Amino acid sequence: MVISDPYGTDLRLVFGARGEDADLAVGMQDLDTVSGVDNLVQALALRLLVDRGELTGLGHARYGSRIRDLLGETLDRPNLELMRRYVRQSLLQDPRVAEVLSVKVNVAGTRRDAVEVVAQVLAGDGDMAEVEVVFDAA
Repeated sequence: MVISDPYGTDLRLVFGARGEDADLAVGMQDLDTVSGVDNLVQALALRLLVDRGELTGLGHARYGSRIRDLLGETLDRPNLELMRRYVRQSLLQDPRVAEVLSVKVNVAGTRRDAVEVVAQVLAGDGDMAEVEVVFDAA
């Protein structure tokens, strides 16, 4: 009996210290891959990190998020709430996500131009996943 992975397999990416600049992960002799819920988490992080409209030239005009639209603005309660809504909207665009359980958007440390996003999602098959991304205006 073959059990299919509803999350698929992709190349594993290694993100930079601030959550930007992703590189391919290289194992002992080959590129590493990621499968299962880990692939879903990686795909959701990428969706959040890509600016909406950035992939229009590749035919994916609606892919991405609008979070960076608010970086550089005052990170007050209304803007943090709007970012939270942008995160929820972006995560729900992935057909593997059944529900967004929680989204937290907080100012990263003492900086006023960076935010940390932590979201929990429920996948269509009942698995839970947590996505963490840091956005920096610098």
